[in-house]
Amino acid sequence: MGILDGKVAIITGGGGGLGRAYALLFAKEGAKVVVNDLGGDRRGEGSDASMADKVVAEITKNGGEAIANHGSVCEKEDAIAMVEDAIKAFGRVDILINNAGILRDKTFAKMTDDMFDLVIDVHLKGTYLVSKAVFPHMVKSGGGVIINTSSYSGLKGNFGQSNYAAAKAGIAGFTRSLALEGRKMGVRVNAIAPVAKTRMTEELAMVPAGFEPEDIAPLVCWLSSEDAKSVNGRIFGAHGSHYFEWFVDQTPGVELGEKRWNPKDVGTRFDEITAVEEKATTSEVKEDPQLKSLFEQLPATFNADRAGDWKANLVFNVGGTPYSLIIGKGRAVYQSGKASPVDGTIKVDEAKTLFDLAAGKLDPQQAFMKGKMSTDNMGALMKFSQCFDLAATKVEGATAERADKKKGLNRSAIGKQYRGNAVFVEPNHLQAYAAATDDLNSDYEGENAIAPPLFAVKPLFSVMLEAAMDPELSADLSRLVHGEQDMRFNHPLKAWDLVAPRAEIGEIKENSGGQTVQIHQRLMFDGQPAVEVTSGIFIRGDKKEGAKNTEEKESVIGEILFEETQEICDHHPKNYAEASDDRNPIHVDEGMAKASGFPSVILHGLCTMAFAGRAIVNGACDGSTARLKRLKVRFSKPVLPGWTLTTKVWQGESENELHFQVTNQDGLVVIKDGLAEIS
Repeated sequence: MGILDGKVAIITGGGGGLGRAYALLFAKEGAKVVVNDLGGDRRGEGSDASMADKVVAEITKNGGEAIANHGSVCEKEDAIAMVEDAIKAFGRVDILINNAGILRDKTFAKMTDDMFDLVIDVHLKGTYLVSKAVFPHMVKSGGGVIINTSSYSGLKGNFGQSNYAAAKAGIAGFTRSLALEGRKMGVRVNAIAPVAKTRMTEELAMVPAGFEPEDIAPLVCWLSSEDAKSVNGRIFGAHGSHYFEWFVDQTPGVELGEKRWNPKDVGTRFDEITAVEEKATTSEVKEDPQLKSLFEQLPATFNADRAGDWKANLVFNVGGTPYSLIIGKGRAVYQSGKASPVDGTIKVDEAKTLFDLAAGKLDPQQAFMKGKMSTDNMGALMKFSQCFDLAATKVEGATAERADKKKGLNRSAIGKQYRGNAVFVEPNHLQAYAAATDDLNSDYEGENAIAPPLFAVKPLFSVMLEAAMDPELSADLSRLVHGEQDMRFNHPLKAWDLVAPRAEIGEIKENSGGQTVQIHQRLMFDGQPAVEVTSGIFIRGDKKEGAKNTEEKESVIGEILFEETQEICDHHPKNYAEASDDRNPIHVDEGMAKASGFPSVILHGLCTMAFAGRAIVNGACDGSTARLKRLKVRFSKPVLPGWTLTTKVWQGESENELHFQVTNQDGLVVIKDGLAEIS
């Protein structure tokens, strides 16, 4: 006996991927299945009747009952015929799975009306048309089940998918509304938002290969059964074998009664309006005994002199459990659960992270860069690090072996290699990188788009970070400065190239002000290095007494061939950080930047290098990115929003060699010793 014995199900898009997995499982569980599939490709082009026919053949071979339908969900006549085929073959329709879909991804600025309309037609209108055709038959027979397909993009948003997201968000609203109407007539309507590797997502690197359609099918099957008869108007997520429910919530907000709001009051009370209601009480919090012991010891390490008049309620959210420190009047007190009000929240992924920090096994900046810690108030966290001594706590079984911090880089790490997972060069990623660097080159657009030269740093970032943060190298990240970058471009990266990042720790040198380590990186394509990079990382030593910071003035050698200016706006640091996967908070967090000695967030040096590379491509390569073969720079000064940068280029020793320099509006050098090689 199967969970769907005697039921009749229509499954749109049933010829492959999720639809095929649904059809096979439904048949196995006793349902008679109408396998609908036009047989087009992932973009909705073409048709192939064999896709649906093959699935029907699989079902019948295994003893099940199924028929094929090759209609388009976009056409009203085809939707009606689909339902009529089911009734003619099996006498009724109990279940409809609206699964058919296509992709036409493109950034909004480049989206065409046709691309938007087609995605809306297939997903949203297709769901409507087939539901509209089947609904009266379900009502007449006493009820039925409709399962629609929404998505993460529709519920949360996704770059380059405004058409797809609009359709999927519409399906979510359609599901909830139709569920309300269908309830009294016995028709249940739910939706799923699946993530799985299918024909439609096979080229998307963010979808893990292990997320298979067969992981999703059991959820859809159960929702279609009588066992789920009380489930209606809900949306469920399925990321591989991870099942969960999506829901819409609201904050308690602020009610003014008879008083009318004015714009200034909205701004003043915005935090109250958006504050999320705390659902758990202190008595419900399940604390980790070792963590509780650590936090109970922290007040004894508090340095009142450093704190001064500091007053704050800090909440450490460790793996979802809150632990609070109440600071004020020269003392600190531990409080179980979440303090109120909250002046700063520090999120920690797990207890082990705090234990490793206390033991000196994990550097605080490493924890941030790896995403193990985050905060909504960097200033408060910096103050915490100054006023509390986490290393002075002793938790039995957690910090028994403290790591001795070695001073200086460890030469035994030279030659150590790192391998990252292969990823696709996704069009939306390269377009986002181009946008973040204000590069409007048409090479980066269209189906045959190539990547901006410095885009390679994005897929290389993971192995670069892994090498720099390797405990064996023993680099003090709080003293780290990106000193030099040398990039060689052997093969232009194209949209959907499958690339694999590699890295190796190179030479370590002693300098007057510290040490330098070279990290060699290669971005492999088809077994060969498409891009080769050497990053020179400088680790500052202890500043000698009397030492002064020096600023270099412009020193151009040679006749200027061309120059290009770039205004640095407030959005540039954040936009570049997002486009490049940069996780250093000094580029996005004002508090962290100021705590690190900068007047504001600073622009990543690689973004400045990208501006210079754009100038070289435009001025010396006639806009052809493929002609740029090498770009080498030395970073000499952080760049701030509000500055105006100028890249000046002059001839090198050969006609294929150019030298350049980047200065700010005051003539101070921010990039020096610039070298470009072109073909």
